[in-house]
Amino acid sequence: MKKVMFAGLSLLSLVVLMACGEEETKKTQAAQQPKQQTTVQQISVGKDAPDFTLQSMDGKEVKLSDFKGKKVYLKFWASWCGPCKKSMPELMELAAKPDRDFEILTVIAPGIQGEKTVEQFPQWFQEQGYKDIPVLYDTKATTFQAYQIRSIPTEYLIDSQGKIGKIQFGAISNAYAEAAFKEMN
Repeated sequence: MKKVMFAGLSLLSLVVLMACGEEETKKTQAAQQPKQQTTVQQISVGKDAPDFTLQSMDGKEVKLSDFKGKKVYLKFWASWCGPCKKSMPELMELAAKPDRDFEILTVIAPGIQGEKTVEQFPQWFQEQGYKDIPVLYDTKATTFQAYQIRSIPTEYLIDSQGKIGKIQFGAISNAYAEAAFKEMN
C-alpha cells in the first residue's frame, strides 16, 4: 500500500513540476517576443484632426485632407441612435444652405454595433428623406477609434488649418455650429 501511495505522490509531483515548467517556458517565451505597441494619439481641441480615407455612400473615396483650407463639420452617428435621428433634419437644413463656409461630413460604422450594413443603409437613408448630407462608411471603425468616439452623436468642428476647434458630445444646433465656425479661421 505504501508503494502505491509513494508512486501516486511521485506521479503527482512530476505532473505539478511539468506544469510549472510549462508556465515558466510560456513566461520566458512571452518576455522574449517583441511587444506590440499601440499608439493612440490623444485627441483634443487645438490638435490636428486625424486624417482618414473613407468611402462615401456613392462609392467615392473621401479623405479629410482633401478639405485642407476649408472648415469641416464632422459628425459621427448611427441609424439606431435616437438623438442622432432627431438631429438629422436640422443638419439637413444646414447642409442645404448655399452660403455656408464649411463642409459637412457624417460618418457611420456599417455592420458594427447594430448599425445597418453597407447594403442596407442607403435604402434606409433614402426612406428617411435625408438629402444633401454626405455619409461616409467607416467599415472597420478605425476612424471612430482615431477620433476616440465613446458616444454618439459626437461632432468635431475642424478649422481650415485641419485643427480641431470644437468637440461636442451630443447633437449641436445649427446656430451653435455656425457661431463656432465664425470664430475659427
